[in-house]
Amino acid sequence: MKEVLGQQPARTLAPEEMARMKEAIEQTDAIFALEGFEPTAQTRAIDAAVLAGRVTRAQVADELRNYAMEHKTVRGFIETRSWA
Repeated sequence: MKEVLGQQPARTLAPEEMARMKEAIEQTDAIFALEGFEPTAQTRAIDAAVLAGRVTRAQVADELRNYAMEHKTVRGFIETRSWA
């Protein structure tokens, strides 16, 4: 499994932060649904890991960017993450 080295471990979200994050995710999903888009399994797995405090959004962004640059795709990304 290849991950970004030197990343700080994710922290547990406070209940208020978790509620705001969950609401933001739900609103984002609803907005995209209006345009006919549904979250992928990968997106759902990332959201769940962030809400569980296993990873931060910043860490996901860094790892996803690095993975995409190396592999020229995002397919297979979530399967290579230990936090997923």
